Amino acid sequence: MSALLDRLAGDQHLPGDDFGAIRRRAQQALMQHGFPDLKTEDWKYTPLKLLEKREFNADTTGGAALPGLPFEATVLHFDNGCLDLEGLKLPEGLRIEPIGADSLEQVEYGDRADAFAWLNLARFQQGLRLVIESDQDRPVVLATTTNEGFAAAVHPRLEIEVAEGASATLIDYQQDAGAGLINRVVDVELAKGAKLNHVIRRGGGDSAWIERSVVNVSDDADYRVHVLDCGGRLTRQDLSVQLMAEGANGEIDGIGLVNTRQHIDYHTAIDHTVGHTSSRESFRLLGDGSGVGVFNGRIHIHKDADDSHSDLETANLLLSEHARINTKPELEIYAEEVTASHGATIGQLDDDAMFYLRSRGIPADEAGALLKYGFAAAPLEGQATEPVREWLLGQLREVL
Repeated sequence: MSALLDRLAGDQHLPGDDFGAIRRRAQQALMQHGFPDLKTEDWKYTPLKLLEKREFNADTTGGAALPGLPFEATVLHFDNGCLDLEGLKLPEGLRIEPIGADSLEQVEYGDRADAFAWLNLARFQQGLRLVIESDQDRPVVLATTTNEGFAAAVHPRLEIEVAEGASATLIDYQQDAGAGLINRVVDVELAKGAKLNHVIRRGGGDSAWIERSVVNVSDDADYRVHVLDCGGRLTRQDLSVQLMAEGANGEIDGIGLVNTRQHIDYHTAIDHTVGHTSSRESFRLLGDGSGVGVFNGRIHIHKDADDSHSDLETANLLLSEHARINTKPELEIYAEEVTASHGATIGQLDDDAMFYLRSRGIPADEAGALLKYGFAAAPLEGQATEPVREWLLGQLREVL
């Protein structure tokens, strides 16, 4: 047994509940495959030594403060990864309920590259389904926070369903102050004509945040996500968008900031499984100090998915000689009549622009912040909800 397997899954005692058979199957798969290492292609830039050295306790006592938001919102507070359902009141057209065992019986994952998903299935403490049945007038915020004493390994599991024709702005606010592990799995289903404006704002302390999200987009449905990652000790996000029927659209815009003792790793995939679908992705990384940023974006246009259209670009800034950025855009095309493009750049701050600003009396730090903001803000400026867009840009300015 590897040190990491022993650390996270060595205890064979699984929670005793209605999910017993599912948990045992997941535990068996995890023990069979083991966790990924640097020889596992999809994880070769994600070092897990940090987790091997940690002692995780079982204390998930909450107490972290809710974020202050400059707009009215429906807030669901996942304190140290758990949501208190008692007394929770939601607006019309929005409900949340426990996941039943029947919905997980057919869940399958792959080999060791999916080890954390198996771990989640074996040991999730709370499985919930959020159903958006009708249009939501104000943003729905899933606020996951941890306090300074957080040193547990938690495995939240969430299903999100957006009903036919419904639309909503959903904000994943993730603020860490501890030194534990949050291993989250999120499955999203958009029914016909549904629209989900998804925002992920992430930042934190020393915890490892590992998340796997799969989004299924039905006919004429529209999924758009904006990511602002302000950096963390270890962040790994796998995001897969599946365009399942004609008229489906998927868009990803993201910015990640990484500094000393931080590592963020984004693996995204958009699959055009049928034709007459469209997608777009733009992701940027800023690396400073000795931080490490990773982006791997893949567009996959399946056989016979004719009349599919996609564009993928990633641009990155290295702000110090010790920072590292690994970026890899991929196109896989197995259909004939499609349009698709991709590109990647890695550069540094423009010396001419810096000289111009300095020549007008702007201090070097302020000039650098202006240039970094100008570069980093672009993926967020397309956020459709104005108060949310201004909030995200304000958060970005604070970090820079």
